[in-house]
Amino acid sequence: MTVRSWSDLAAHLQGIQKRSGLSLGDIQRAAKKLAVSGSPYCELPTSTVSDALNGRRTIRNDLLRTLLEVLEVPSEERQKVRRAWQRLSTSVGQGPALAGHVAEATGRDLGVHPAIPLSDGFGRPTTGGGSSSSSSSSSEFPRYVERDFDQTLREMIKKGLQEGVFVLLLGGSSCGKTRSLFEAVRELVPGSWWLAQPTTTQEIRDLVQVPTEDTVLWLDDFHQFLGADPPLRQADFKALRKAGMIIVGTVWPVHYHSRRQLDYGDTGDIYAEDRKILEASELIPVSAQLSEGELRRARALAPTDQRVATALSMVDTGFTQVLAAAPDLVHLWEVPPTPYCQAAISSAADARRLGVRVSLSTDTLATAMAGYLTRSQRASPARTWLERALAHAASPRHGEVTALVPDGDDGSAETFGDHQAAVSYRAADYLTEYIGRARRTICPPESLWQALARDLRGAEDLRRLAGAALARMRYTYAERALSRLHDEHDDSAASAELIALLRRQDRLDEALEVADVSLAAKPADQQRRDRWDALIRLQVHVDKLRDPSKDDPHSAAQLAELLADGGRAYELRSLAERGNARAAENLAELLAERGAVVELRELAQRGEWMAAELLAGLLASLGRVSELEARANASDAAARRHLVRVRDKPREPPSADQLNQLRAVADSGREAEANELTQLLFDAGDRFGLLAEVNAGTHRAAERYLALLAADSTVDRITVRTIRAYGLDADGRPAATTTTTTP
Repeated sequence: MTVRSWSDLAAHLQGIQKRSGLSLGDIQRAAKKLAVSGSPYCELPTSTVSDALNGRRTIRNDLLRTLLEVLEVPSEERQKVRRAWQRLSTSVGQGPALAGHVAEATGRDLGVHPAIPLSDGFGRPTTGGGSSSSSSSSSEFPRYVERDFDQTLREMIKKGLQEGVFVLLLGGSSCGKTRSLFEAVRELVPGSWWLAQPTTTQEIRDLVQVPTEDTVLWLDDFHQFLGADPPLRQADFKALRKAGMIIVGTVWPVHYHSRRQLDYGDTGDIYAEDRKILEASELIPVSAQLSEGELRRARALAPTDQRVATALSMVDTGFTQVLAAAPDLVHLWEVPPTPYCQAAISSAADARRLGVRVSLSTDTLATAMAGYLTRSQRASPARTWLERALAHAASPRHGEVTALVPDGDDGSAETFGDHQAAVSYRAADYLTEYIGRARRTICPPESLWQALARDLRGAEDLRRLAGAALARMRYTYAERALSRLHDEHDDSAASAELIALLRRQDRLDEALEVADVSLAAKPADQQRRDRWDALIRLQVHVDKLRDPSKDDPHSAAQLAELLADGGRAYELRSLAERGNARAAENLAELLAERGAVVELRELAQRGEWMAAELLAGLLASLGRVSELEARANASDAAARRHLVRVRDKPREPPSADQLNQLRAVADSGREAEANELTQLLFDAGDRFGLLAEVNAGTHRAAERYLALLAADSTVDRITVRTIRAYGLDADGRPAATTTTTTP
């Protein structure tokens, strides 16, 4: 294709439209379906499309992306069109798509939190006096308190002016990251430079195709771009940096650490590319608390800025969080004016706790709120719930700070009584973190799970929702999210998880249907074929055990295990019985992980040394000293060693401080600390503590909770098998079975 002008591009797009056979009305209807909250697409009125195709309208980035999607333009041609569009945008001096100049950017535009306005004593707002630093307006922000890392940040940006740079500020919500970046960029970067603020990874990929000089790439909340579609690559950032761009952004610790943690599960190292991208950046940590030096500088500013003075006087909340009006938001949630206000905020915050990144529509919020309200509170019509909630939760508390942040700036709104509401909302960042800590071990109610599983459209959000449900053993909700990923996105990993879930519940026919559909979509995919073959083999084994299971408890247990692990233990037993030593060791390790004391004991009695070693360790962890003594007296060397250890260092329950420290680190995504936390609770025999960690979605909590139940001879075996297959309900009780075939 040859495109030298906007009219050439318009003519080319017009040709694509004619080949597609779609009318302008068809395009408008198709675009409306795509233009949902959180998507990168926009609506395309017929007049807009007509003007664009006839060269009478500038073709914006979102218009082009939506048009190419609706017209189903092949990938290769789509890339050529986008590259041509980028060339035209750059050649006529527009800079990167939707970019402005550094001098034009305000702190509000770039994501700096509006700070608390104060009163002069007569109800009139005041800025607190004094002039602001740099170019930030005194009416909008308090004076800037210089941070300890500012010199390092400024040196990196100065370096970037000559050769490009990629800097990320690492810190929690409302700790001052964005304000510090804003001050440094406005102070050091010429105002004539371009400033690009992309909202999707595709826009970043577009810049890679045609990079522009003298450009700042602003990536606040950088974690929203990790794992998105299309995926970013380390090579993208190397190319942009080589082109001389200054790339700056912020990232939360929970997202950073979760991607830095090695993860080699069944799907491989899923964060490998994200980790490479983070490693390619210059990382600057930002503490939520001011250092002594920063506090001294803040105190020096306090006499001339009342907001700084107020923030310094708050001892229970961080300085930067106070400036972002955090305390008042917390009060609004903890002591709400109406229960509907608290229910709406809790729903939005819990959704983010479950991994949902998009804002929630008003319909989704209304459905979700039901589980946070009492029966009498639910008596009024659901539409009035939102009216009563949004009147407070979506109204500015200090300046423009709200508990529920409206999404989008397209002017779209709905009417609730006398209240005009935006189409969708998310919980404020600091409130999300605060509520996440307060409700850490409370599993969200069924109404939220149902609303999210029904309404979420993006594959990434559905994947995170499914992962959150699986970690919490809420298999009913996981099934809904996985089914949508399988049906709507042909997600092979989700299909595998769904098959495993159905298999555990003895729904083999349904599992085989999923495998059939998955394989039919990509017949050459060996992994999909292997899953299908494994299900067929499993059916043969299950049929052999099915009839005896009605009267034989041992066969019933074998059948439940076969369904739970897809035959893994069955195959290991078969190999071990044929003298395979490695299989015997693997079987012993598997049984120890499951808390299967009885079978471990049987293996040890048959002379399997690994089983004896693991049994002794398991008995020591469970505090079953009398059984250890009996085995030691029967000349079991492993039991003797563990008995000495138990006697030398009697088991003591972990301290509350120790557990709280581990919980805080584990919640940031550190699997090593999560593993230590759940092991301590297992060793202490703390079933309720482990159940609380299951509700929090802590790594390995579900596995160890089941193992502790299995190792406890006082717990009914059928109950353990039911929980293993069907998980828990929203209240933490064994979920009701949906079939009668599982023993």
